[in-house]
Amino acid sequence: MTTNTITDITWRGMVVFGDSVAQGCDDPGPDGAWIGWAERLAGRLELPPGHVLNVAGRGAKLADVVRDQLPVVRHLRPRLVMLNCGMNDALHGFEQPAFADGLAEIFGWARETGATAIAAAVPVAPLMDRSIMSEFRKRRTLQRVQDINEELSRGARAFGATFLGNDAMPEVTDPALWSSDGIHLNSAGHAYVAKVADHFARRAFMTEPPARRDRLGQR
Repeated sequence: MTTNTITDITWRGMVVFGDSVAQGCDDPGPDGAWIGWAERLAGRLELPPGHVLNVAGRGAKLADVVRDQLPVVRHLRPRLVMLNCGMNDALHGFEQPAFADGLAEIFGWARETGATAIAAAVPVAPLMDRSIMSEFRKRRTLQRVQDINEELSRGARAFGATFLGNDAMPEVTDPALWSSDGIHLNSAGHAYVAKVADHFARRAFMTEPPARRDRLGQR
């Protein structure tokens, strides 16, 4: 169901931004290709083939989403925009002002197109409890996870988007939902995220989205 290029500006599907989790990593289908929560969500929403544009990239930080992924879809007017990103920022470092600016770019574009936008929180992955991570790095990463989630929540509120916090996904920390690497969801985890997101995403396809406002017109 996932496609790489859509040129029809009348397209009204779902756009997915993010990292390897958004790509569907470690959720293999019968043909060996990743399925992932995004495609599972599309199935729950009964979206027709070709109505998902997943531009997520492995290892992506939010800056990569803005620089590499957003330009691919700027010409479109999706019904639903999903953002699943932040773990790589937590692991490798981020600056809050730049992160906030990136969210404003993404959420601002989504609002301008009339799309429903949903951002998922960064969960505390099982990797955090593994001995290979020093206590210092663990504390620093956990603090970054908290800071990133606060920024995601703040940005979502500012632009009328939905923040899907970890309180909405209480089972996401269950190790049974994660792959052996402790940082990617397994098939059960992707299915769980899709089930939770369904409740929030379904409304995007219940009504016709508003017409896009001209960039120079009234906001």
